[in-house]
Amino acid sequence: MKKSLLETNPYLINPKKREEAMARNIETSSAIEGIMVKRNAKTGCFVHADKVTVHSKATQTSRSRH
Repeated sequence: MKKSLLETNPYLINPKKREEAMARNIETSSAIEGIMVKRNAKTGCFVHADKVTVHSKATQTSRSRH
């Protein structure tokens, strides 16, 4: 059986690098969509400009709400 990306990608194997890459991905992808987010230092969640927390298991995307 083939190994998963999590097992083979050096940026995903290391938990610290994985966390940094995910944060960078969320920030840049949101910016491309025109959504300004920042990370809440206390909780680690990403927060919209209107203070709504974005959870990683959200079922809707910005495009599906229109």
